[in-house]
Amino acid sequence: MNRLVKDNERISFHMPFTVDKEFLRNNPSVLFVFGDNSRHFGKGGAAKLRNEPNAIGFITKKFPSNDESSFYTLEQYTSVFEVEKWRLENIIKRNPNNWILISKLGSGLANRYKIFEYIISPWLETLEKYKNVILLY
Repeated sequence: MNRLVKDNERISFHMPFTVDKEFLRNNPSVLFVFGDNSRHFGKGGAAKLRNEPNAIGFITKKFPSNDESSFYTLEQYTSVFEVEKWRLENIIKRNPNNWILISKLGSGLANRYKIFEYIISPWLETLEKYKNVILLY
């Protein structure tokens, strides 16, 4: 079983570390952020956890499909990202006593047009200023 260890107001864990249903259910004060699509539908990858009360989808794709029309170009994603960024930062600020575990959002299938490298990644690194945020990569 994956276990989190709190030490000096930081959290540590041993790799490989996997967030799964059991982990989320055993750690209800932990919020897990995963890459999602705008329909909030499908169970591929980390989205299999979408129905857990402490799982939060962050939009990185239009639709749960691999059709060309399912992916955001850099230009299309910018406005979507601004909304998602604002939403997640508010969740982080409103939950200072909860650990927020953030997956490598948009770096997998959703990254057809390099939204991770050019838009998401530079911002994710700034979230480490919050003591309750852990990037899982």
